Amino acid sequence: MKISAAKSTATLLTTWTAEMRLPLNILVDGALIPTTNYPKILGVTFDSMFKSSAQATAICNKIRSRNKVLKSLAGSTWGADKETLLTTYNAIGRSVVSYAAPAWSAKVSASQWKKIQTCQNAALRTATGCLLMTPVDHLHEEAKVLPVRQHNKMLSMQYLLVCYRSEHPCHDLMDRLPPSRHVRRDLHDLETEVQRYKREQLDQRAYQAGLNRIHTNMVAQAVRRYSVNAVLGNHPPSIAAEERQLPRQTRVVLAQLRSGRCSRLNSYWARIDAKIPNICPACGLGPHDTLHLFNCPANPTHLSPHSLWTQPVQVAELLSLDTEELDN
Repeated sequence: MKISAAKSTATLLTTWTAEMRLPLNILVDGALIPTTNYPKILGVTFDSMFKSSAQATAICNKIRSRNKVLKSLAGSTWGADKETLLTTYNAIGRSVVSYAAPAWSAKVSASQWKKIQTCQNAALRTATGCLLMTPVDHLHEEAKVLPVRQHNKMLSMQYLLVCYRSEHPCHDLMDRLPPSRHVRRDLHDLETEVQRYKREQLDQRAYQAGLNRIHTNMVAQAVRRYSVNAVLGNHPPSIAAEERQLPRQTRVVLAQLRSGRCSRLNSYWARIDAKIPNICPACGLGPHDTLHLFNCPANPTHLSPHSLWTQPVQVAELLSLDTEELDN
């Protein structure tokens, strides 16, 4: 193998801050190889002190730029539907977060996860049309998307499971993991959890069953951790498929109403401008929130807040929202 000096860098991996900035005197064909603290290898940015901030920053920068693509495809009153936007985000945004997840996820701090999660929240708000004050848990339930930390943990566990297969290149390394004092405890915790899905004979059938169990359990754990919906006071049901026939603008209003934060409600505007009374313009009662729409004396109905999920078309008709695309 012939080393190219122009394409090479040198990095000193250390836990001692005094060594971090030391230049390495490494020559290749008489040329000095530059020393870097943040080498990028196959798309992953590493850190000479085994930290994850550089990789997290690189991910955030990429997602922010690609979120602009989503905004150019959607608006609250026009553009692509929610499913198309979520598919686009999975292709150009979430793929960045999940790329090589087992290589770096175990080293990410809580503060760095929060930054990455904030970028995903922005993408989900664009796709659903929800407002900035919308609870984050509602965004994930509305979009059926896992939080980034749970999603990457699931991918890491699935990767560790495949490493137990005898034909996998990393199979021999599973019995020689570094001591917990040399790496973040998260890696050893993941390895312990994966043991629950491992069988002595991990053939293709058992491996596929293990992958499915990991996915099912991680989704169930995430859903249990979500806070209850502010409108229902409980975890919401799935949204009826018939909503996909409605126009983008109508679906955005319904999504906002399901969150309890809607730009058509005076309960929202009263928080922004104290001069706006939080009362219903039709009956003069308040507060003018999602629950009031189904109990307004001026517009009686047999529907309930639960109907926002189970009967979105009927709710749209009740609120005189556009249902034009139903006839197309």
